[in-house]
Amino acid sequence: MTNISQDFIQHIAQQLNDPDALQALLDYSQKPLRKSIRINSLRADKDSIAHEWGQAGYQLESIPWCGDGFWIDESHKPLPEGFGNYLPHLAGQFYIQEASSMLPVSALFAANPEPNMVLDVAAAPGSKTTQIAARMQNRGLVVANELSASRIKALYANLERTGVSNGVLCHYDGRQFGEMTPQTFDAILLDAPCGGEGTVRKDPEALSNWSLDSVLSMSDLQKELIISAYKALKPGGTLVYSTCTLSKEENQVVCQHLLDQHPDDISVFPLDQLFAGAEDVATKEGYLHVYPHLFDSEGFFVACFRKKEAPIEEELALDSELGSRFPFIQLSKKDYRDLAEHCSALGWQLAPIKHLLWQRSKEVWYFPEGIEHLIGKLRMDRIGVKLAESHRSGFRLQHQAVTAFGHEFTQQTYELNSEQAVEYYQGRDISISKSGSLKKGEVAILYQGVVIGLAKNLGNKLKNSLPRYLVNDTPFAEL
Repeated sequence: MTNISQDFIQHIAQQLNDPDALQALLDYSQKPLRKSIRINSLRADKDSIAHEWGQAGYQLESIPWCGDGFWIDESHKPLPEGFGNYLPHLAGQFYIQEASSMLPVSALFAANPEPNMVLDVAAAPGSKTTQIAARMQNRGLVVANELSASRIKALYANLERTGVSNGVLCHYDGRQFGEMTPQTFDAILLDAPCGGEGTVRKDPEALSNWSLDSVLSMSDLQKELIISAYKALKPGGTLVYSTCTLSKEENQVVCQHLLDQHPDDISVFPLDQLFAGAEDVATKEGYLHVYPHLFDSEGFFVACFRKKEAPIEEELALDSELGSRFPFIQLSKKDYRDLAEHCSALGWQLAPIKHLLWQRSKEVWYFPEGIEHLIGKLRMDRIGVKLAESHRSGFRLQHQAVTAFGHEFTQQTYELNSEQAVEYYQGRDISISKSGSLKKGEVAILYQGVVIGLAKNLGNKLKNSLPRYLVNDTPFAEL
């Protein structure tokens, strides 16, 4: 039973000013949240995944604001417990994401279809960052920032699982970006920390201890965040502000603060035509205010702004202290030749990304295009993809290299059946019959045509190279 504070009910009743809407909100708050997924176009084909779910007896309903998103109708067949351990999910073919949380990224790309540099100010656990990277098809770069150090690990794991190669992870208070990176990003998503009022269907206690003081305190923080984000935006760029809360103090009031602070160089990008039915949840300003009962989803708020075109101010000089700490250099010609030869055994040609390869000691990394604009401005916890490490016997590819670039491998690949794939994710070696086409050494492991990891061919078995932190005791193959 969902526990809702009477203070919240009185507060939201005044803002809704509609007894029928209030009752609908309260009724839906007692209903379980329906499940939804987003197909990851970096690792899977939408039609193939939808067909697979249909074959398993599920009905998928398209989410109108996200072409890769689906609600799962469990009235026909309930989902198994822990379906995050379903093999295609472990392989990054889809992301378990609440439907309304897909809205902000859809708005971002509606306003700016081809950004080169994107900032996700509050990124963990990565649902929107991975959605952004998929929309960019791994081109350009996306900075995924997270203030909470404990959540960085989960953020990185989701970027790795979904094959993101254009990601940069950093760990800052979002209020710092305006000063550190002024006029730097083509597009910025500020999915702000908030009171979480819209999550009550997932968290029955979300509204049990609600207070207006907490809302106002959060609103003050959000105002600082949105001003900083706007300063970090290039002229002509777009900023999306979103929350999973319902009170206007954390939504419309915060947006009006931005407009008041920048009356001459900002405009609202209206979202009332973002998808069929958007006009039903659009505010008079052109924002989207989604209450849980309107689309049978979580509550969400989304606003989009565009900064007026103007000459970009001269970039800040490279911070000598930060720049001197940058421990990478571009890959040497000799190491490039050796690594390219190693990768050619897998049919992977490195020439197209040669200019994006960097090294640190024995490590070789792929850095996304545009990283030079951030060196000296930000301390970056993780950049791009760690491709390989050099050893006495030569190079060894890393797991993230195959999740990000495995679709380019044409040789030394081995397709697992469902039983073998379960064993692989459990960390076990895979017995094989000798194959004339498979040489000894590194092998890319496939499941349903998607590279899921590496192994070493010993002749009669494939020695499992899955990193220990990805070993899973309870994976399953059938829904």
